[in-house]
Amino acid sequence: MAAAIVYHNEEFELAGLLCACGCGHPITLLVPDSHKVWNEDGYATVSPSIGVMDAPCKSHFFIRRGSVEMLPAFTAAHASAIMQAQVARHVARDAKPAPWWTRAKVAILGRLSQMWHFFSR
Repeated sequence: MAAAIVYHNEEFELAGLLCACGCGHPITLLVPDSHKVWNEDGYATVSPSIGVMDAPCKSHFFIRRGSVEMLPAFTAAHASAIMQAQVARHVARDAKPAPWWTRAKVAILGRLSQMWHFFSR
């Protein structure tokens, strides 16, 4: 990765960049799960702000139309609390059962598959 470039892959819904503070820490953003990335007149805009919780710098910044606006860095305690809250959100989201129609479709397709195998012997 090169500095000052936001790499965005729409197919895999990921973006990557190096930390704006210059420490060289690689950052991966989940798009659109956690961030949105778009092109404004050839320049990247990322929303919301980017917090680098897993590097010693603990940087926090915005990227708007290719310009970086540095915000005060996070303290280690604040970064830890934010990471714990983020993990808890992902665990809660992943623990939710699939909608009833998805569960019904899977059950019906599974049953049809069993019947197909039974009758095709």
